[in-house]
Amino acid sequence: MIREVCQRVSRVARNFLRQQKGSILIYTGAFITIGVGGAALSIDIGRIVLLRTQMQNAADASALAGAAQLDGKIDAITRASQVMQFSMTAFTTSLADQGTLTKAVPLFYEKAATLADQQKNIRGPLTTTGTLARFAAQDMGVRTLSFFYAPAVNMMTGQSASNIAQLSAFAVAMSDPFICKVQPLMICDPFDDGLGGYTADLMDPSYAGKSVAIKQGTQGGGTWTAGNFGLLQLPTDAAYGVGGANAIAQALSAEEPQGCYSLSVLTQPGSMTVKVEDAINTRFGLPITDSSIKPAPNVINYAKDATYSIPGILGNGDWPLATYWSTVHAADPPLPASPKMTDATRWQIYLYELGVTFYKAKSGKKTATYLDPAELAGGGWDTIVPPSIYGKANLIPTNASFPNDNWKDGVPPANQSVSSIDFRRRTIRVALMACKTQGVKGNGSYSSSSRYLEIFITEESPPPSGGGGIYGEIVGAVNQRTSVEFHGNVRLTE
Repeated sequence: MIREVCQRVSRVARNFLRQQKGSILIYTGAFITIGVGGAALSIDIGRIVLLRTQMQNAADASALAGAAQLDGKIDAITRASQVMQFSMTAFTTSLADQGTLTKAVPLFYEKAATLADQQKNIRGPLTTTGTLARFAAQDMGVRTLSFFYAPAVNMMTGQSASNIAQLSAFAVAMSDPFICKVQPLMICDPFDDGLGGYTADLMDPSYAGKSVAIKQGTQGGGTWTAGNFGLLQLPTDAAYGVGGANAIAQALSAEEPQGCYSLSVLTQPGSMTVKVEDAINTRFGLPITDSSIKPAPNVINYAKDATYSIPGILGNGDWPLATYWSTVHAADPPLPASPKMTDATRWQIYLYELGVTFYKAKSGKKTATYLDPAELAGGGWDTIVPPSIYGKANLIPTNASFPNDNWKDGVPPANQSVSSIDFRRRTIRVALMACKTQGVKGNGSYSSSSRYLEIFITEESPPPSGGGGIYGEIVGAVNQRTSVEFHGNVRLTE
């Protein structure tokens, strides 16, 4: 009995398998399932790509717009946040909560602590201080995308695939600075620890007013050492027809040097002592081959600091102001005690003598020749308005008993008119290089890390027989807030 049943079942199965009627329906069904599934998959993938692109574009646009506002001013983050909010409005119908792609609150970061990380454009810690913000970041949050065709595909395939996808986007941008109209000059940072960091920061405002040796009186060895100077090759967009050392000298002496320097600079071997001395001394009425270069207003020399925290390189800011004023300005009113000028720096005295209104920090020795209303309203500055007896026109201080002696008399040499630019004719901008960390030596390409100092040249450079040194006083760090020639392109870093 069992055997007969098994044989019957076997015959029925064989007959069924031999049947070909209706087989096209099976193939058709299979192809429909595959086709519909493929179409659904391609549509959903397209929607994912579209939404991801919309979110990333919005994040990128927001971060770039924010980074462009990070100019070192105290209200930089406020301005950046406002710009980032309205930088790009994206609308999508792909979301479960379709509508405008909203943005999370933007974030801002300082520059990295070490030189190595700075060169890799790695962001530092979060900050809410506008003067420190270097990176702007925009997070678009998580958005949910519903798969419209997923239920149908699941029903046909019998599978249980997810009906949603969650997407996110994030972007970080930084200001990529470059500087124009800057002298082709560098000094080695005495605080470079050789490990990508700094034992102190010479760009900190606390160093304003301190003497610094841009070039020591005696140059030692063939390698750059802390305090020794070096020359930079002229930027590719600078054109000086004289060429060679004369071109470097003209760029050093020019009121507005040609060309712009990016993050990377090329060092120039050789000290060119005579050329550099002549170029620096144009700021004291001693022009070189270009007779159109005129001396700065008030070409008087100022004394160095009495003591040094780094011997021969960095002073303590204790220059003999009282003696200078009583000697040079014996017939003039004393310096005011309110607002306080009795502790002024050489740069501040220079501005005062020329009749230039400026701002003097109530704490420390920072100087500003321009402040935003918000900065001035902060209450940390005194406005210094020199008496009307001072000004560029009368070129004080003067001493007729010592004509053309720049240690005693501020009148330019005979037949020379004063520079028509402004009081900044006596300042230069110098790249502050991490020579130890980068092994700066001879001719090579190195990162400046966008570290530039503005230095007030305080005295003439003596001839090579006298050491050929170049000395000045630190005015402060050069950035987008302090210099109109400091610019910032923006670029994405993440």
